[in-house]
Amino acid sequence: MNSAVIFAGGRATRLGGVNKALLDVGGVPIVERILLALRPLAQEWLAVVNDDSLAGIDGLRLVPDPDPHAGVLPALHAGLAAAHGELCLLVACDMPFVSRSLFEYLLALAPDADLVLPRLAGQAEPMHAVYRRQPCLRAVEAALKRGERRMIAFHGDVRVRYVDEPELRRIDPELRAFFNVNTPADLEQARRLAATTPGR
Repeated sequence: MNSAVIFAGGRATRLGGVNKALLDVGGVPIVERILLALRPLAQEWLAVVNDDSLAGIDGLRLVPDPDPHAGVLPALHAGLAAAHGELCLLVACDMPFVSRSLFEYLLALAPDADLVLPRLAGQAEPMHAVYRRQPCLRAVEAALKRGERRMIAFHGDVRVRYVDEPELRRIDPELRAFFNVNTPADLEQARRLAATTPGR
């Protein structure tokens, strides 16, 4: 079984504190776009949250972020600990163009890794990645005990398969899967892209 974990606990200060998961892009909330894109790839759906604004979404189990101000790593720990699947597809709630094809490719690489991690211009993209639950959970717990809070703090303790830009572009030429909505300008651009992209 695969689990999908949506990170939806951010404060979205640059967007007036709205829940980015519920922002309308192409006539559909971003969280619904993610569900539609990835539904065939996961049998369990979780969202790490700091409120109950996503409670009405069918099939989505809410996992409270234990400390919304403590950084991303405790939230990752909460999501992995609550999931049941061997593999977890992790995605941020502000990514309206999450790619099923790209996640299929990442999953195909998972047998030889604990973490299948896209990397753009040398920067890891941990919010569109595949995590093997048990080894990653153990490594995250160890990092937290060391006082670490960065998302990459545990990478040295697991088998990481990096997927770099040339490999990613074979599936997603414009790397649109990694577009995220952080500002009003990003939201307008996402809406323009959704309006001009068939099937989005």
